[in-house]
Amino acid sequence: MKVYLDNCCYNRILDDRSNSQIYYERNSVMLILELAEKSAIKLVGSEMLVKEINDIGDSYKKSVLRMMYSLCSEEIRVDSAVLDRAEEIRHCSNIKYKDSIHLACAEAAEADALLTTDKKFVNNGNRIKIYTKIMNPNQWLSEVLY
Repeated sequence: MKVYLDNCCYNRILDDRSNSQIYYERNSVMLILELAEKSAIKLVGSEMLVKEINDIGDSYKKSVLRMMYSLCSEEIRVDSAVLDRAEEIRHCSNIKYKDSIHLACAEAAEADALLTTDKKFVNNGNRIKIYTKIMNPNQWLSEVLY
């Protein structure tokens, strides 16, 4: 099974855990990373994720995210085909620019799911024809594990 985590999933690990939703999403992302580490799933990354991680100003946060990203066994290039698909996605939805590139990368990798903690991204993705499911990490884990 191939899974693409968007940038907010990687960042969720370092978010404030006082909110119960954030706490559960963080734990789900940790479990997903553990599944990738054990090769129970294949984690897919992209040049877009690398760029977003490299743009982080906090050196500690950047190093933690790079360590997590290193679990990816495949990296998708953001080429003209990916950018064209991202453009198509934006034209038929309310999906934001960066999110459309993440989705196009996930589709290019033939990922089974793109996981995000962004509710708007999930909701907008469910309104259009896409080739990769967009899901919250909690939802994905509950479907996969149970």
